[in-house]
Amino acid sequence: MISIVLGGPDPAIRLALAAGFGRVEGLQVVGESGAPEHLSMLVASRRPAIAVIEACWADACPGLLGRLLARQTAPRIVMYADTLARPEVLAAVKQGAHGCLPRHAPVAAWRDAILTVHAGDSWIPRALMATALADLRHLLRMDLWPTPDIAPLTDRQREIVRWVAQGLSNKEIGRRMGISPTTVKTHLHNIFERAGINGRQQLTVHALRQAIPGHSAPGTGVN
Repeated sequence: MISIVLGGPDPAIRLALAAGFGRVEGLQVVGESGAPEHLSMLVASRRPAIAVIEACWADACPGLLGRLLARQTAPRIVMYADTLARPEVLAAVKQGAHGCLPRHAPVAAWRDAILTVHAGDSWIPRALMATALADLRHLLRMDLWPTPDIAPLTDRQREIVRWVAQGLSNKEIGRRMGISPTTVKTHLHNIFERAGINGRQQLTVHALRQAIPGHSAPGTGVN
């Protein structure tokens, strides 16, 4: 059973989401909140696997996602909004959200997203991730980006992580580093296994979190 808490200012939306999730076998809503402070307390007490949060809180409540993700028992976070084109959705991705959907997405899409995120992967459209990366490249020089806190990494693996975070393919990375795409793939496999990361998109999300000033990596904060 995947436990879920819901957070957002509109009770009608929370009720509709809870009703939809209630029709999906294996999902259980264990709490809901209309206030960010109460949501934090709810996450602390219920320890849900997934927190489904309205994206407007990413802008309106600075630090909320960082605090949730820094918990030792951090939930996976899925954001929703009327449309994924809204700037607060991009802000949530930059802050480390694991997934995002339009709030009116069909129940089947919500089910697939929650199962994917719960399994350790991300549910973020490629175009949205590309925009987040492009914005961050304006703010940060790539050679100053901290490598995700996956230790120990070789210098070559660190370089591969940086290229992955820029959206390069294995072939493009291999060309830049003078190694074969197969060697790049082998390095990535080792990084994924060492970090418990499932795929390039999740590695990119992790790198994004580390690149944002003041954002703690999961597990490094205080409960």
